[in-house]
Amino acid sequence: MGEPAKPPIRPSTNSSNFDSIHTTLQPRRNKHGLRVLIADDYEAVRIGLSTLLKSVDIEVCAQATNGEEAVEKSIQLRPDLIILDISMPGIGGVEAARQIRVFLPDVPILFFTMHNTPQLFEIAKSVGAQGFVTKDQMAGRLIEAVDALRNRKTFFTL
Repeated sequence: MGEPAKPPIRPSTNSSNFDSIHTTLQPRRNKHGLRVLIADDYEAVRIGLSTLLKSVDIEVCAQATNGEEAVEKSIQLRPDLIILDISMPGIGGVEAARQIRVFLPDVPILFFTMHNTPQLFEIAKSVGAQGFVTKDQMAGRLIEAVDALRNRKTFFTL
């Protein structure tokens, strides 16, 4: 019947060829890299996040315009990380996170929102999010958050 399959060879991820804003991320050079789903009801935010993530070699596998679409695409595509806005039409980011957790309990969720109340911060934690970044923070904070979640850490800032 042939030889057993060999495990794939994983190239080293040590590299220092990023400019200063990208120094916190280590590029993933495996076949698939980090795949991210972005859910935000504003197209300009989705485009901006996609551009930022692509600039550090992160693949945006899908975009969603509301909570229902985020849940559906998360289940269908199984991304490595999900970035959710809290305020979206329909079920919104908090309920979307609850529903995603049922099907994808280990996929990190990062809330990226313009709302920065302590109550939302605690709600984000209670629904299983691993990160919370407000939209008024610099792009570098978002990259730091993505890097933390990629490395199975949490990232919460107000």
